[in-house]
Amino acid sequence: MTGPDDDTDDGGEDSDGSAVLILHLDPDETVRSRLAAVVDEADGDVTYEGTATVERARERLDEEDVDVLVVEPDAASDVTGLVTDADVPVALYTSLEPNEIDPAVSGAADTLVEKWTAEEGLDFVVEKLLGAVRTAAEPQSRFTRAFERVDPDTQSSSSFLVYEDGTVIWETTTLEAIFDRRDVSVSLPETPNFYKQLSAALSHDPEAIRTIRGSDVPDEPTRFTVPTADSEASFRYSEHEFPETVGPLRLVVVEDVTWSARSGARYELLELLDRHVQDGISVVDANGRVQYHNESFADLLGHEDMVGDHTATFMADGELEAGQRLIQRLRTSSQDSGVIDMTFETADGDERTLAVHFSVREADDGYEGLVNVARDVTERRDHERTLDRYRRLVESAGDPMYVVDDDCRIEICNEALASLFDRSRESLHGTRLTEFIPEEAVDRTHSALERARETGESATCEVELPGADGEARQFEATVAGLGDADATGSVGILHEVTDRERRESELDLLKQVLTRVLRHDVRTGLTVVRGQAEVLAERTTGEEREMAETIVDRSEELVGTAEKARAIERVIDSDEGRVTLDLRSVVNRCVANVSAAHSGAGYDVQITEQVPVRVHRAFPYAVENLIENAVEHCAEGHDSGTRESEGAHSGDGASVTISATADDDGRVLLRIEDDGPGISQEELDVLDEREETPLKHGTGVGLWLVSWVVERSGGELSFDADDDGTTVTVRLDAGDAEDVV
Repeated sequence: MTGPDDDTDDGGEDSDGSAVLILHLDPDETVRSRLAAVVDEADGDVTYEGTATVERARERLDEEDVDVLVVEPDAASDVTGLVTDADVPVALYTSLEPNEIDPAVSGAADTLVEKWTAEEGLDFVVEKLLGAVRTAAEPQSRFTRAFERVDPDTQSSSSFLVYEDGTVIWETTTLEAIFDRRDVSVSLPETPNFYKQLSAALSHDPEAIRTIRGSDVPDEPTRFTVPTADSEASFRYSEHEFPETVGPLRLVVVEDVTWSARSGARYELLELLDRHVQDGISVVDANGRVQYHNESFADLLGHEDMVGDHTATFMADGELEAGQRLIQRLRTSSQDSGVIDMTFETADGDERTLAVHFSVREADDGYEGLVNVARDVTERRDHERTLDRYRRLVESAGDPMYVVDDDCRIEICNEALASLFDRSRESLHGTRLTEFIPEEAVDRTHSALERARETGESATCEVELPGADGEARQFEATVAGLGDADATGSVGILHEVTDRERRESELDLLKQVLTRVLRHDVRTGLTVVRGQAEVLAERTTGEEREMAETIVDRSEELVGTAEKARAIERVIDSDEGRVTLDLRSVVNRCVANVSAAHSGAGYDVQITEQVPVRVHRAFPYAVENLIENAVEHCAEGHDSGTRESEGAHSGDGASVTISATADDDGRVLLRIEDDGPGISQEELDVLDEREETPLKHGTGVGLWLVSWVVERSGGELSFDADDDGTTVTVRLDAGDAEDVV
């Protein structure tokens, strides 16, 4: 055996041509040493020589005693010329992925094997190299030969020389002997007449008898069948006349074509199955090159003809090694076939996952290749990958969560779901979700899932489910489809809202109680208080009278506050859409209402034409509150220099200007300006944060009413306050004059 390095050479037996010489080009001495050691232990006459340089490899090829060249394509830049010029089988033993190899190199190579770690797989590598040598010496594969029809010359036949009356004067084999070889179940009469014997055998086929016993010699050979013990035997019958000088003799030839007939029928059946079977079928030789494939296999990858191409050409990165590892495991075990999922690249550049069933083809002299049956499992693999992405999320979720297939059977669930129904996770797997969820809840989730698949987003619905203790519990179910609209299965999360529903129910009851109190009890009580205070004010004088008048004023303020609270309630609960109102008319009515209570204020309305706006029906309440607030605070500022939210004053000295303009976007800007002190920042912060606390709250409900009405009107509310006054701006959508109500 020759060593792994250039200078080690014991002569071997390659000089006399009796041994197979492997020449290995690889710069990695460790790889060469490992392969050399395996070759040294191989059975048969195999020698190895390793080199790290292209020059040395070319010299050895010129000596014409190399049988196979093994190359690491990454060894040198000029390896292309070496491989393409080589007149011996070339094997690529490389750590490169197939798509990283120069196409000229991979095209010239006979086989490709990926390097594995340590010693694993080196026996297989050597066998692949020897297989490349055998394949080069065999112009036709065993698989191709297996598809050929049997040569008719090799069929069993017998000749008979007979007179016209059927008397046999010479024969190579008796008719009875021919039939005996096929275990024919008919009996032949003991007669020297050939035609009588044959007619007895064909008693079931009168047409064949008429053809054979006719006065004329049949122009074409006649086929006939004879029943056997387990089936039937097929024969071909032909006659030939001799020249008249010889006499009335005929040469009869009977050929046994049973095997040929069966083989032909099987061949035609195989061709039919091969054309129409949905699975892809391919045959790969020992070098990994495609010898044969059916149309289904070509369609799977989008290629018309792949015969002669190496399978690595169509594989994604890393798949060649995975396939070769499986082959090695099969060949070192008692199994002769196995299945593996492999990713291939189609002609369009897409990836497709195929489940490939490998069947190893063994010959007397070693590994011959594979017969593969491939089925497209891309959708299944994509579904599995989707499940893997969800698995960790589901299992770590705090809320009950599940993934079901298109048949609503649970594929993944977490402990929270199992606990909800007092089951184990294992017992839930494969169970229909409908088995423990009420029908109404199923219908709701299905409807939500349909919405989710239409929009491509998740959808939510509320469902009622029985808990482990039997009590009904409320859940918010969020569902979504897996992948696109055509993908099977869905994912669902159940968020319990039982306590929330209970709180909302209690809050609704509290709201009803408070509404009744504000609507009836408080209003009635304040009316009584105000009436009594008015009587006291009329009957008293001095300080007592002032106290009674104060009670009257504050009572009126509280009644106004209650009315505003009721207005806010109506706005919040209202499902009404927007309507078109004339802003000029709204402002004039509101000014008239406010001036009735605050006659001493000045009102400058600068809206002289109709201004249609799209607003909530309660919008006039907001405008009236803004005008009233401006008058009151402006008057307070003039009287005392302070501002309070709610108050009833004459408005003496107050000045309010109201105008409407259009901005650049075509929206209407309603402005209400006063010359009093500005609204405090604390008051505005409460509106911005939408929250009142004991330490931060507004001084009344009027601004809340304004804020909610403007929001329901699709508008925007802003304040510009300083020491010179306050300007409130309401931005609204313009409406159509024809739609004004």
